[in-house]
Amino acid sequence: MKKVTACIVTIGDEILIGQTLDTNSQYIAKLLVEIGVSVEKMLTIPDTHEAIFSTLTHCIENYDITLTTGGLGPTSDDITKKTITDIFGAKLILNQDVLQDVKELVERKGRTLTVNNKQQALVPENCEVLRNKRGTAPGMWFNRNGHILVNMPGVPFEMKGLMEQVIPKIKETFSLPVIVYKMVYTIGIPEAVLATKLEQWEKQLPSFIRLAYLPSPGRVKLRLQAQGDNKAELEKQIDKEIEKLFAIIPEYIYSTEKENLSEVLGDLLRNKKLTLATAESCTGGYLAHLITSISGSSDYYKGSIISYSNEVKMNLLDVSPKVLETQGAVSEPVVIQMAKAVAQKLNTDCSIATSGIAGPTGGTPEKPVGTVWIAVYYKGEIITKKYVFTTNRSINIELASLMGMNMLRKMILGK
Repeated sequence: MKKVTACIVTIGDEILIGQTLDTNSQYIAKLLVEIGVSVEKMLTIPDTHEAIFSTLTHCIENYDITLTTGGLGPTSDDITKKTITDIFGAKLILNQDVLQDVKELVERKGRTLTVNNKQQALVPENCEVLRNKRGTAPGMWFNRNGHILVNMPGVPFEMKGLMEQVIPKIKETFSLPVIVYKMVYTIGIPEAVLATKLEQWEKQLPSFIRLAYLPSPGRVKLRLQAQGDNKAELEKQIDKEIEKLFAIIPEYIYSTEKENLSEVLGDLLRNKKLTLATAESCTGGYLAHLITSISGSSDYYKGSIISYSNEVKMNLLDVSPKVLETQGAVSEPVVIQMAKAVAQKLNTDCSIATSGIAGPTGGTPEKPVGTVWIAVYYKGEIITKKYVFTTNRSINIELASLMGMNMLRKMILGK
């Protein structure tokens, strides 16, 4: 089967000068790969006629599919649509359906239709219009001798809505291979160590299964991707390999379905009808933020006491002044007392307590920046662990929160 290739082009000076982060290319590429399209290149170009004309002309000639975002707004610097008419030797015509969409959107927001708004309804005569229900700029689909060009607005919310139309049209237009991929989410093991543990397993993978390591702070995602003709058989083969992973690294896998550890822990708490509270020092509420970022977390999460100062630790969490004086706030006995007190005061089955030196200041030779103590309480039992993370404040806060949640997850499961 012939490989179907694609190039993704982002148009906009704001991206080239670092003012705006390009998340569109990542989102589009993920969707394309999932349906069997090979993304060969991603480009970012300025809002100039020369750059747009030369880039898109080259892409149309060399790739099966070219998808662009940006440059379709109503202002004078948005010239993508004008340039495309030059590429295809077409003229702009008024599309009544788009005009109606624009009119309804503008009026829904309580505004008056302007000349600039009306210009959004002008489209090249040889394009297939992709109606944009989330904004005023329509998407445009061109087919030149089997080579597809798709233009979409740069606003991510609008682009995502249009991709819901684009993906089915690509599947209808091209004969695509079957692509199956599954994820294995791990925590608490560095990428290099994980790769060493999996070296022999990786060597025996079937040739049609590809493995990718995708690291982030504290976690490594493993993506197993298979390509072939029979979806059911590919899924069966990948599942067999994942079973082997559970035999090799069971203590590090937290999910094969959900990437968000907060959601994984939340499902566990809800299913077991358990309640949770947190007592945070170095994480400063970030742990509570992660937990409550999940819809429905009120089913199991009662709240947090953010005891950033020793005074709050003593007054609200009953931490012993003597222990604070002799052991310091970043110590095992302090987080034990924090975990016990917050579970008692908020009447919960479980609790997580954190105390550490997030940095970049405050470290000592005995307790360097990145030192964190975590205590986890579960139905009368407590476990603790000391970590020494990095010198980066934000990463330390994230890691402490993730490790605390994972400690509780493993404790509930008896691991």
